[in-house]
Amino acid sequence: MWPLVFFVLSCFVVVLVIREVVLQRLQRHTSAFWLFISGEALLFGSLFAGVMWGEESGTGVLADGFEFPFVSCFLLLTSSVTMTVYHHCYGLNLGRWFLYLTMLLGALFVLVQVCEFYGSGTDSLYCSYFSASYLTVGLHFTHVVVGLLAMLFLLIIGPEGQYYYSSLVVWYWHFVDYVWLWVYLLIYYN
Repeated sequence: MWPLVFFVLSCFVVVLVIREVVLQRLQRHTSAFWLFISGEALLFGSLFAGVMWGEESGTGVLADGFEFPFVSCFLLLTSSVTMTVYHHCYGLNLGRWFLYLTMLLGALFVLVQVCEFYGSGTDSLYCSYFSASYLTVGLHFTHVVVGLLAMLFLLIIGPEGQYYYSSLVVWYWHFVDYVWLWVYLLIYYN
């Protein structure tokens, strides 16, 4: 019982601290965020190079590009549209519903990816191509989860939260969407 009480109290404290930090209107560092996005782009670029280098072995593909990955592509591209609508409707009640819809689409993407991983007939140790592919898809999966947590952060700070934080999350989510297009083209659509 005590671990549950501790967890609930910890979550409550985290929510209070996050709200306090946001409401203090700390100095904003947009250039640092873009530097972060640039670093992530370089990381994914190096992983894509590893995928293309390992592809020469001709060992096959991670999954059929027109099954789970195609559904994942549809989910993330649709979530990009709903996130844009949320950003344009920020501060309105309608905008909040589009954020919920984006989170639902992101969660469905995560579910589809988990099903794809469990149904895959290969493993990451078979060859360098599969190692690089699993690492790239897994890193993107992690970025989607972080994006969902960032959206949850937007819900926690509430309507009094700043448009600035909303913009950062929107930029991050679009970055994750663009990376998925490259993942889909380089790994699944051969």
